[in-house]
Amino acid sequence: MSVLGALLKAGASFCQSAGTLLNTARTFSTGTCCRIRMHAIPQLKTVDRWTEKRSMFGVYDNIGILGNFIAHPKDLIVAPSWVKAFTGNELQRLIRKRKMVGDRMMTLERHNLEKRIRFLYRRFNRTGKRR
Repeated sequence: MSVLGALLKAGASFCQSAGTLLNTARTFSTGTCCRIRMHAIPQLKTVDRWTEKRSMFGVYDNIGILGNFIAHPKDLIVAPSWVKAFTGNELQRLIRKRKMVGDRMMTLERHNLEKRIRFLYRRFNRTGKRR
């Protein structure tokens, strides 16, 4: 009987030591099953509903109705001529500026514009999704 008790004690201690070895060993995963632990529900983001962009949304929509479709909203925007109704990146905007008002620019300002265009041209051609 004592032999059986000794075997049971040895087996129990072996199982405990094997359990601690398994817990201390580094685990790895093949990415098939990944559990996400969430301790609490995340707080909702507070959104400012009256930012300038949101408050001015649709402000020119009624011009066609009230103005008999004479004025287009892009005509009412007060901005430099090379920026009006333009969508594009900085390089495209600077090239457009050089084309439209480059001959009337001061020497230093035109030189800085050319430097910026050269820099952006190299940057866009060397990196990014435009290659």
